[in-house]
Amino acid sequence: MIVRLYSVLLIAVFAFGGDVSVVITEKTVNDFISEVGPVSGKGKSKGINYNWKVKTASFVFEPGAATFIATVDLDAGVFKISDKVNSKVDVSYDAENNKISMEVEEAIFKIYIKVLGKKTKVGQVDIAKYYKPKFEFNGPQPIQNIIEMEVGNNKLREIAVSMVGSELVVEKDQITVSANLQYKGRDKQ
Repeated sequence: MIVRLYSVLLIAVFAFGGDVSVVITEKTVNDFISEVGPVSGKGKSKGINYNWKVKTASFVFEPGAATFIATVDLDAGVFKISDKVNSKVDVSYDAENNKISMEVEEAIFKIYIKVLGKKTKVGQVDIAKYYKPKFEFNGPQPIQNIIEMEVGNNKLREIAVSMVGSELVVEKDQITVSANLQYKGRDKQ
């Protein structure tokens, strides 16, 4: 009974996790994004000159979703505001090219001023366009597709390694891409 239960649990772990996996942590992506440094710009609209600057930017990974969050400061002379921008992050895995990609979708910072307590929209900036190109990472595909091994008596065995099936999961604090591997051997002539 215990052996059967252990076998079922072991099969469930390997079915979900695959033979190989790549984990990208929220921390490593945020460490990278902090090295991008200040992102800023300026503009003029409705006779008002303004400067904006991304004060903080980070990614948050939650089960099933990745989000980009930025705090943006606006300086339009006597008018100064700070606001948050949230955007969905498209996370995908291209098995053919073995690339895990993260792309910030539209992240609109609305530029407005307050006059007598009333907000007046002056313009907008899509912060996402400053966080290009897409963040890309290598996936779990093996580097070698063919492995040759000497099997004695001057014989070589060629083993083809291929990926069969892959799964991308966005979890709390990490993205995991796992895949199963298939092996097919033949004697080399």
